Amino acid sequence: MTLAEFGDWGLEQGSVANPPPNNKYKGQCVSLVQQYLYRVFSKPFKAYGNAKDWENNYPKDYFEKLGASSKLQKGDVLIYGANYGGGYGHMGLIDVNDKFYDQNGVKKLAIGYRDKPFTGYVCILRPKDQEKLGLDQEYVIGKTYTTQVDLKVRSSASAKNTSNWKKVKDLTEDGKKNATSTNLNDNAVLKTGTKVSLLELKEEKGNIWGKIPSGWIAFKYDGKVYVK
Repeated sequence: MTLAEFGDWGLEQGSVANPPPNNKYKGQCVSLVQQYLYRVFSKPFKAYGNAKDWENNYPKDYFEKLGASSKLQKGDVLIYGANYGGGYGHMGLIDVNDKFYDQNGVKKLAIGYRDKPFTGYVCILRPKDQEKLGLDQEYVIGKTYTTQVDLKVRSSASAKNTSNWKKVKDLTEDGKKNATSTNLNDNAVLKTGTKVSLLELKEEKGNIWGKIPSGWIAFKYDGKVYVK
């Protein structure tokens, strides 16, 4: 089941309980996320506590935890602390339409959605297996890509900030091996054909930046493709 199919399924159900063999807590926010894991990622049911507990106790094989200031993307699960849900916390996810989709939040004991999430979430849980979401994405977090040109490595996703160009000494060991210079004090440039693992994406005005273990590089800029 893709993310889009899961959204349609949930709205059709109206209210859901935990997946089998538990089959309990119908209408609760955690039950919806448990169904998300079960139906989209084929994860067997396991309890992780109340919604607020998922900030630290969550299925680490399936999710990467990000700070609340990270840019949201489809499939992300948002965790709220004890200031929600009468002390139990709350949780919901970003659906295929970039809307906030939850249970027992937007609608009491039922599934609903709203344009934007409630404020105050404490962290984001991002699925590691982005392909299971079934999204038509040009770049998928967790996958490996290849540089098509020599590329500057920066400490932030910006080409205008000239002070953010990293030095060779700031790269990972693998990054140093693939740098155009062996001088550790030279500005860092990765060679054409370097394999890079995508950790995070940022898009602004049509330009796409990718965070790799060594820093940020331009994947697409001014209509040109630098990584694919």
